[in-house]
Amino acid sequence: MSMRCAARCLIATACLLISGQALPASSKRNILFLMADSMDGRVLDPTSPVSQRLQMPNLRNLANEGVNFLKTYAESPQCVPSRASMFTGRYTSDIKAWSNEVGVAMAPSGQVDQACKLYYGEAQCSNWGAQANVTSTLPDAMKSLGYEMNLYGKVDVGAGILDDPKQGNATVNGFHSGPTLNICTRTADIRKPTKPVPLKMTNDMNNNVHPEDWAMVDNCVDFVSRQEETGWMLYCSVNIPHPAFQTNATWLAYVNESAIPTPPWTPIEEMHPADSYMSISKNVAGNYTAAEILEVRKTYYAMCAETDYLMGRVLKALKARGQYDDTYIIFLSDHGEMNMEHRQVWKNSMYEPSERVPLIIAGPGLRKAATVSSPTSLLDVFPTLVELAGGQPAESLRGLSLLPLLREGKTSSGYPADRFVTSQYHSNMGNTGSFMVRWQQWKYIVFGTNLAAFKDYGAQLFNIDEDPDEMHNVAAAHPDVVQKMDEQLRSQYDYQAVDKECKATDYKIYDKFFGSKLSRAKLKAKLSHAYTGFDSKDLTKVLAWAKEAAKL
Repeated sequence: MSMRCAARCLIATACLLISGQALPASSKRNILFLMADSMDGRVLDPTSPVSQRLQMPNLRNLANEGVNFLKTYAESPQCVPSRASMFTGRYTSDIKAWSNEVGVAMAPSGQVDQACKLYYGEAQCSNWGAQANVTSTLPDAMKSLGYEMNLYGKVDVGAGILDDPKQGNATVNGFHSGPTLNICTRTADIRKPTKPVPLKMTNDMNNNVHPEDWAMVDNCVDFVSRQEETGWMLYCSVNIPHPAFQTNATWLAYVNESAIPTPPWTPIEEMHPADSYMSISKNVAGNYTAAEILEVRKTYYAMCAETDYLMGRVLKALKARGQYDDTYIIFLSDHGEMNMEHRQVWKNSMYEPSERVPLIIAGPGLRKAATVSSPTSLLDVFPTLVELAGGQPAESLRGLSLLPLLREGKTSSGYPADRFVTSQYHSNMGNTGSFMVRWQQWKYIVFGTNLAAFKDYGAQLFNIDEDPDEMHNVAAAHPDVVQKMDEQLRSQYDYQAVDKECKATDYKIYDKFFGSKLSRAKLKAKLSHAYTGFDSKDLTKVLAWAKEAAKL
């Protein structure tokens, strides 16, 4: 090992274990980390009408046996940036994992992630890795505390995690297919679809749904069933209820169709320009009947019910093994799903269906049948697990340990009574950077204004208690709240500087892999695959954008 690598490893350990040390195996509790993809957090919130739309007996029973955090938010509402920030405990802008084409470029050891190297080259990945300076990931932390994280299923982080030969059951590299035109040209503001219409990816008569997830859960069940002693850790991650929307009558039986409303829609021309871009990009800007909207929505909820069943299989295996009472169990999702609200599907948005996620933690010595309404973040997962495992979280982690809420339930005892949480997004189907603050009853959303197309993008403010559908922007009526929440966000980072940095990164990827590499005709051909209906006017717009973005 090089001196540089050794130094980074020592830093990682020092950062994680300010005090405390690895516990002997005989005194350690098991840790079972269950993860879904794209689950709207409201489905497991008993105070939300969304929870009445389907049955989820296994996860609701888990909530009754632990603590249900009702207002948990993703650090960034897309797979890679959300998971990467959760696995490092740091903001998206800290670690430079901006999108599904760019995850964490370097392992804490200093080794370049092999998927990053494949797509971008070692020099570029080394540069990104140096900027991010990721000195530890959640697997490193748990290993330093005496746990070996057994990763099963979707990881989607980078950071060299899939390069470890011991993690043969882990999938998805955190860089997807590398440079992607509809990501790196998103700020060109090409208002054409980049996804199929929702009905074309909806099928409620699929007899063999999600076989990969069933196979992965089989592996998780087998792992749990083989454990003779306590002190193990298992990360079990499935891809559903991620689109495409696929289900059948088995799971539709868990859905209460009569409780699923047709969501209110603002006419496309009256939407905030960031929202209308997202709706157009997702191919939901056209007209849909109530029956067509219901077809998508009920299928999504049926997928949530199927996810509940799969998670229940792992919990049942744990009980059968006799180790349920010796295990800390955490269930969460990386982001939500718009499910036809605000004329959208997929995630990517700062609205509640996309940003809000489930978070349930149960286990020995923790409160039972408790709910927490204070805002929490997926950034809190890293420090919470470190503390549950007997370690002391590093001060550099951006989240907070939830242990005071798990064991005592008093925000005056080790947890801020008036906490706010933030989020940021910089990837496809979002034409400019978006930033969110959640505090008390309020949600504040502000946009990156770098580049001329976004100079007039105004902020949004929603009173979630009075307006849970987020249909009424009240920013003009509450300038004092806007000012306070903008100050809260700026206390964490300069969001316009972050937006500028990401836009500059997008342009550099575009220029290196597309703009400077392809002839005009070949560039147009590739853009025509990225944007449905792409034409000569759109090409002119891309070329003008490239000239402006090159100056960032």
